[in-house]
Amino acid sequence: MVDTIPALVWCTLPDGSNQFHNQRWHDYTGLPEGAETAWGWRVAYHPEDLERLLNEFQSIVASGAPGEMEARMRRFDGEYRWFLIRAVPFRDETGTIIYWYGSSTDIEDRKRAEEKLRQDERELRRITDAIPQMIFVHDATGTPLYANQAVLDYTGLTVEDVTTSEFPARIFHPEDIEKVREEHMAAVSRGVPFEIEKRARRKDGQYRWFLIRFNPFHDEQGRPVRWYGTGTDVEDRKRAEERTRNENVALREEIDRSSMFEEIVGASAVLRRCWRRSRKSLRLIPPCSSRVKPGPERN
Repeated sequence: MVDTIPALVWCTLPDGSNQFHNQRWHDYTGLPEGAETAWGWRVAYHPEDLERLLNEFQSIVASGAPGEMEARMRRFDGEYRWFLIRAVPFRDETGTIIYWYGSSTDIEDRKRAEEKLRQDERELRRITDAIPQMIFVHDATGTPLYANQAVLDYTGLTVEDVTTSEFPARIFHPEDIEKVREEHMAAVSRGVPFEIEKRARRKDGQYRWFLIRFNPFHDEQGRPVRWYGTGTDVEDRKRAEERTRNENVALREEIDRSSMFEEIVGASAVLRRCWRRSRKSLRLIPPCSSRVKPGPERN
């Protein structure tokens, strides 16, 4: 029955030395029966994985609890493939371990898929790092998960720093955090795109205004599982807006002063015409320096 099971099955003694490997294991490795005796089974594993595998297995044996390991096993044609190795203790009536039973499952396809995913992630990071704009990713609750190189360069922080829950408090102005907290949380709870403006601290300590936009990514049930955001420096725009506001205030004050003078002059049409002509005449008079003609030269 054990030889017919479509899996690599084995049994060792309490110290980890071999007791039995089924026929499937021999067929896969190409090793003859008896080659796995005692610790002979080690020749089937990749030399780079063997020391780690032995240490992990000895830790499992010492704990007396079931455990898992991963290692590359050599096939009969010489190709190494990744295997998930599970070990479970078998105890007698007194609770003493008398055997370790285990199985080895081919996970090569899974490992390749994981490596492909890591490569894709590295490529995506290279792309986002090359974009000259701040990009960040938050989880469903708003906890930072990722930030691109532009964020790291601006803040002077590390990847570990920007992926903690304390990151927002470290870079955003305290006044802005409190001001937009409710708006931020309300938008997150609704799961809809939103944008806010905050001052972010640069690595030299200076705060600059940023327009921060967030878009949610929803799962199949429509629940937001990720928030993707960008940060755009709008400091120059904010300063221009402030200058415009100041100029408008000055203009309003000038208009108010003019209106007050008109009221002092009176409401008579004749007086108002005279006042407008006087203002026009004052504007037409050139500066004093322009009106003075140079005198004749003296010998």
